[in-house]
Amino acid sequence: MVEVTLTAAGHEVHEAEDGSQGLELAETEPVDIIFCGCQLADMDGPDFTRKVRALTGHKETPLIAISDSQDDERKEAAKSAGGTGWMVQPLMPEKLIAAAEGFAARMDLLEAKAKKKADLKKKKDEAAAG
Repeated sequence: MVEVTLTAAGHEVHEAEDGSQGLELAETEPVDIIFCGCQLADMDGPDFTRKVRALTGHKETPLIAISDSQDDERKEAAKSAGGTGWMVQPLMPEKLIAAAEGFAARMDLLEAKAKKKADLKKKKDEAAAG
């Protein structure tokens, strides 16, 4: 459902069968946001999240856990592992799209701020050098 909804909304989606394949995709494909289950075939969601956070370039990648439960203990485990958000099934397509687009816009803003900061530092360094 996630893949169908986001693809129909114009997003490129990479789908994994399990956590190991998801980690491989995160390492080899450009990934702007990750939606994952709380219990994958080969690992639990918090373990997957910790492994994603250990990958180069994914310290800040939005990672949304999808669960069939409102369980506060599961939410806390996901958050403690480095998760960004939590969605409960059944997922409403408009909420899924809003989450994907909201986090993408946030990442674009963070990247723009980082670029601006780097450009200002470069100008300052050039001015100091002469």
